[in-house]
Order: sequence, then structure tokens, then C-alpha cells
Amino acid sequence: MTVPTGWRATQIVQGIHNSELKPTDVADAFLQRIAEYDPVIQAFATVEPDMVRAQARWLDLQAERGARMPLHGVPVGVKDIIDVAGLPTIAGFEPYRDHIADRDAAIVASLRSLGALILGKTHTTQFAVGDPAPTKNPWNLSKSPSGSSAGSGAAVPAGMAAIALGSQTAGSMLRPAAFNGAVGFKPTFGWFSLEGVIPLCWSLDHLGLYGATVADVALVYDALVTARDEPAITSPGRPKIALLTEFLEMSSPDVASHIQHVAESLEGAGAIVVETTMPESFEHVFAIHQVIFAAEMAAAHSANLGRYSEHYGPRIRTGVEAGTLIPAGYLVQAQRHRRTLSGVFDRFLRGFDALLLPTVSTQACDRAETGDRRFQVPATLLGTPALSLPTGLSSEGLPLATQLIGRRGADRELLGLAGWVTSVVPLIDGPELEKLG
Repeated sequence: MTVPTGWRATQIVQGIHNSELKPTDVADAFLQRIAEYDPVIQAFATVEPDMVRAQARWLDLQAERGARMPLHGVPVGVKDIIDVAGLPTIAGFEPYRDHIADRDAAIVASLRSLGALILGKTHTTQFAVGDPAPTKNPWNLSKSPSGSSAGSGAAVPAGMAAIALGSQTAGSMLRPAAFNGAVGFKPTFGWFSLEGVIPLCWSLDHLGLYGATVADVALVYDALVTARDEPAITSPGRPKIALLTEFLEMSSPDVASHIQHVAESLEGAGAIVVETTMPESFEHVFAIHQVIFAAEMAAAHSANLGRYSEHYGPRIRTGVEAGTLIPAGYLVQAQRHRRTLSGVFDRFLRGFDALLLPTVSTQACDRAETGDRRFQVPATLLGTPALSLPTGLSSEGLPLATQLIGRRGADRELLGLAGWVTSVVPLIDGPELEKLG
């Protein structure tokens, strides 16, 4: 059986579990897709076809023996700050080009143990900060794929991976999902191990998942966290959703109109939608995040910057240099305010199943930039789960995305709600790569 373009993770697992599909079929199909389109999109930094096929043959053998695993044969792209044994972890930084990982990062090891097929490493902005990656947006080559998880965010809607790993320290999971038209999921802070991941900010770094559908993301999330004591993923009864109107006021007309349409559609399907705003104390969320981000980034990179100064991009260089000037007392105060805001936010969310807002204020911007991160920062700072859903197209034919934010630790509840949302407001189809110039 061949693997049609656009096959999803859930379909691949079902095909392999039903003996209708072999992991080697999957490997060949996705490697062919990468060979055909990645020279243009540049989602991948490193792919070793022989390594991929060797994995697939081993997975074939396991399936023949009846040892089919939860993610058997699911092809996964891995952001290039996350170690994959035998491949370089470059992180968009030329001096690291020959740094070959001798073992998998914890999350990659977990994925392999569940049967996933690791395709290779996807491009990132340098050290997951702001200097753009070489990746292009699969909807329009002149537009930004965002960052920092540019390659992972583009690979899934381009049909070059069924699942991809990304990271978020400000908005680097959700914004690429929005610009490229993927489902992007940032779980509760600390849910996924950061062992084997190049650090940026120790108290803000999250790992996350990209997929083509909520079901695909839920499949992988559920497999990775089976031991965690969370309720099963179920559809809600009559959800109560807070529509955060101040974010509509800060958005472009296309984005604001689309999110209003989503809210009205959900209300028409039975949801209770309440128009409200964030608590007043949240006016300083972005400033608090900026202090913590800059100070922790400087701690992670100041020594390396001194050694490899000429190789650092201008944006990360400026950020590290600014971070070294932040007094320790400011960082302590920022973390104290953060803890207070977490309590306020937890109480605010008790009245709702989720918050509804745009993922980003505009459609994909030009390639020289990576986009506005203000709308993604609250979930990052507070460590709450958040999803970006590609629910529409702009007047220019670019993806528009809906963001859902849930309660800390209630990731499965949020995924269940997102599944219901997409039954009401269908996700867009992927881009037609054949039409790219």
C-alpha cells in the first residue's frame, strides 16, 4: 500500500496496525516528499536517508513479529536544538555544525520507544531566538514561516512530516503554527523533559508538538504522558469559553473578524461564550516576560558570545548584551510578580474551560521578521497549555489561527475541547506546493 500525500499520524498508525501499510512505505513516501519540496521550503537542516530507512526496516521487523507500538511508523521532524543520536545539533550556529549528538534527547528517546520514525532535524532560528531561519513559508515563499521553530512549523503543513517537535520560550511554537497552517500544541511547563535540549531560558523553555490535526497531536501527547494522572481526552459537554476582546482590538481586521466568526460559530453549536478581558494586573505581562527572558538568555549565552562573537546573529547578540545589564534584583522582582500573576490567572480560569483569542495579531509577515509574539507570551510566562488551530484564510490566502489557552495541568481537557472546536470550525487544508514558484 502506498502512502498518499497528506496522510496523518493517526492514519499511518492505523494502517500499520491493520497490516495495510509498512514503515518502509512511510519512510520512502516522506523521504520522496522531502527530496521534492525541501530544496524550496528548506524546512530540514539535516536528513540522512540511510538512517531513516534503517529505522524503518527495524520497525517493519517489529510489526512482522506482532510488536506494534502506539506511534509505529509515525514520521517525526525534530527541531535542531534537540539532540538526535548520530546527527549534528547545529541550532542555526555555524561553529556547532560538527557537533554530533552521541545520544537522543529524552523526548526523542521516548518517541523512538513508542515506534516513531525520526526523519531528521528541522531548521531553527539561531539558538531559538529572533534571527530568521532559511525556511520559507509553504503558502507564499515571500512570507515568514515565523520562528524560532520555523522548520518544524513548515514541515507538517508541507506534508514532509506527520509530527514535528518544536520549542517555545516566548511564542516559538504557536506563532509558526499560525503562519504555516499547522496545529501547534504547547503543553504545561515541565510536562516534557528538556534533557538533551540546548537551553535558552531555564524557567520559560517548553517543548511542544506540531501536527496536521488535533487528533494527531493528541495521539502523540497521550502516548508520551500515559503515566501522568490526567483525565482521558474527551469532548466537553457545553463548554464555557472566554473571548478575550482586548486581543481583537490589537489585531488586524482580517484576524479580528475571523476570531469573532469562530466565537459565533462555537456559540451557535452550544458553547457559552463570554466576552471579557484579562485581569487588570496583566498589563505588565510582556514586560515581566522580557526581563526574565533577557536575563536568563544572557546567563545561558554570555560565555559563548565571548568565545564566538563573530558567529552570533544581531538579534540574539543584542538580547544577550542587554540581559547582562539587568540587575539581579530586577530578575527576582520579575519572578515574584510572575508568581502573583499565576495565582490571579488560575482564579480567572476557574470560571472557564478555555480562553479564546487570536494566536497572532496578523497573517504571516515578510520573511525579514518572525512576527508579533505578544499574544503567545501569557501562556508561556504562566506555563499553561495552549493550542494554535489553523481555522481560516485571510483575504490574501494566508492562514489565520485561533488560540485556545487552558488551565495548568489540564492538557488533555484542552485537547478534548480543541477536538470539539474543530468539529464546529473545520481546519484548513494544507498549501498546494505544486503552485509555488
